[in-house]
Amino acid sequence: MTSQVMQFFQDEEGATALEYGLLAALIAAVIIGAVTTLGNVVSTTFNNIATSMKNKTGS
Repeated sequence: MTSQVMQFFQDEEGATALEYGLLAALIAAVIIGAVTTLGNVVSTTFNNIATSMKNKTGS
């Protein structure tokens, strides 16, 4: 029984899958953050352009 427990703790086969899962989650979080930030910047830019065009045309 003790040898089976020791063998379980020394087995690193599942560690790689866990590491890849954590890495994928981190990459996904970075992508979501970047897209959200970029979306806000683009929205603000288009709103500024629309406002400027509206003011120039007098509408």
